[in-house]
Amino acid sequence: MDPLKVALASDWFYPKIGGIETHIHELALTLQRMGHEPHVFTHDYRAFGPYRDSFPYPVHRLRGRFYIKSAHVSLGPGALMEANNIYKKVGFDITHVHSIYSPLAVAMANLSRGIRGVPVVATNHSLFLWRRATLPLVYVIRHFLRRVDAFIAVSRKVAEDSRRLLRLDGHPLYIVPNAVDPSFWRPAEDEERARARRALGIPEESFTVATVGRFTRRKRIHVVPRIVAEAARKTGQAINLVIVGDGPLADLVAEEARRYSREVRVMILGFVERERLREIYWASDLLVVPARLEAFSITALEAMACGVPVIGFRESGISDVIEDGSTGFLVDSDEEAAEKAALLALDEDLRARMEHRAPLHIAQHFSWEKVGRNIVEIYRATMEAAAGSDKRYLLYRLWRWIMG
Repeated sequence: MDPLKVALASDWFYPKIGGIETHIHELALTLQRMGHEPHVFTHDYRAFGPYRDSFPYPVHRLRGRFYIKSAHVSLGPGALMEANNIYKKVGFDITHVHSIYSPLAVAMANLSRGIRGVPVVATNHSLFLWRRATLPLVYVIRHFLRRVDAFIAVSRKVAEDSRRLLRLDGHPLYIVPNAVDPSFWRPAEDEERARARRALGIPEESFTVATVGRFTRRKRIHVVPRIVAEAARKTGQAINLVIVGDGPLADLVAEEARRYSREVRVMILGFVERERLREIYWASDLLVVPARLEAFSITALEAMACGVPVIGFRESGISDVIEDGSTGFLVDSDEEAAEKAALLALDEDLRARMEHRAPLHIAQHFSWEKVGRNIVEIYRATMEAAAGSDKRYLLYRLWRWIMG
């Protein structure tokens, strides 16, 4: 089949680090490996200072007049005019916007479909925060996403939320998970694990828990020291906890780490590069994902691909990732999370079975090779449906002109 020229658009891309940013980058790399031509559209991240792109695909950094540093959002007429000129020059076949809550993504969807006539796919990576104060936003989101041809949700939980939020009116909604590269996120060799543990100062036989994420109320990283301390009390042994991340609740995370320092040896490392993160997974025996409103969890994919069992909440999107009792545990409370962590600390045979099964599960269901093919199939189906719809619309207008 013919290669596609694909525009990927979102406010959230590197140098900011997060799940959406990683997803867009790795999707672009996957599309390129498949012979397609991806372009990323994002804003200039001027608050980060000078930043030199070194990606193997084009990145168009649009300088919006309006910039909200705290939300990492930027937009303006000049940015859209620049994007329009790039569309005219490149001749894109499909636009894929990421996060229906990104102003740049929504604006690019309307530019693509409304001005350039290029079909649009939108991926929803997040759950809507349903509050009385946020209800007016529902109608705004529905209005500005009218020109999207097809939607993707990263989990069943997000799909349910999207149907409630968007009232799709016949627009297709696909469930396509996030993905990882199993050639990079892989189990450690014995020497690699030993070296990773030495780098963290962790004794070889000491049970070690990791947690990764932004320090926000929604991510709930601050509750993990208490969960691990309770697990330590149940096992009667010391447990190590490695916390990777940063954010507005950094002081609270540090305070909770100090509070439970008798039962748990806690290391807070901040954000790390992916090679370093892989070493942290290699040094760990368990990953805890404490968010109850997790839309999916790329960190769970990464850890499981590295042979690390994962504990997460049944009510969140991580239930699409974990095979309960086989690659980790789904729980309903922090207390149950502590019980399962203690079980894994004490039962080496169970832990070994999960360590073996987890990377096989990821390779089978969540590799970029598989997910990339699915996304391209959605692109082609969306282009075909849009072409038929546009032809019918043009014939209708011609008939109205003749009859009028």
